[in-house]
Amino acid sequence: MVDLNNLGNFAILVDFDGTMTVKDTNVMLMDKYGSSLDGKYKKLYEEEKLSFSERFQANMNDINIKKEQYLDMILNEVELSPGFIEFYNKTKEKSIPWGVVSGGFRTGIVPFLEKHGIEDIDIYANDLIFNEDYLEIKFKDGEEQDCCDYGPCGNCKIGLYERFKKKYDTVIFIGDGITDKPVANIADIVFAKDSLLDYVEEKRIDHIPWDDFNDINRILFNMG
Repeated sequence: MVDLNNLGNFAILVDFDGTMTVKDTNVMLMDKYGSSLDGKYKKLYEEEKLSFSERFQANMNDINIKKEQYLDMILNEVELSPGFIEFYNKTKEKSIPWGVVSGGFRTGIVPFLEKHGIEDIDIYANDLIFNEDYLEIKFKDGEEQDCCDYGPCGNCKIGLYERFKKKYDTVIFIGDGITDKPVANIADIVFAKDSLLDYVEEKRIDHIPWDDFNDINRILFNMG
């Protein structure tokens, strides 16, 4: 259990893909519409010859779909993490400030959340532009911002964390993947699963393991 009464003035930052959702929508997009070149881009990224933002845009260059197709996937094939609605309702009940911080796209996040009745939430994410024969990422922070050892990521979660930290005594971060690694190094409380869990265990960073939002609700709100 995390004793919320001992955290002072606190807020929660939540990743979207693979965290709020059961599956990563960007992986789904590339699996469904992408090319076989992702393995090549991944290798170049691992060899530090491509930054995360460069690899991400390279993937999008190989995808040619209409916005309607993208939204159809988001709205009809993506599932919320079990327990997330209860988490959302509890944060509203307790007036707990929280925001979505994602390396993915507002283009899909906003309509997906609206479908589930989740509104009035701050969303910090990139945008997806649908061109004639490829998808273009409009990165929230631009392509060149380099705020950590991982190189430019497009939407700096460290920067967002630091903005929240100026206002709140404690900032809780909930995540699962590659773009969550930098902020996991500095967050006050880290909930980690999947590749983020592997990372924080390897780096011996204090963390709380979780599988879905039923775990989050149990640990934060003593629910279930």
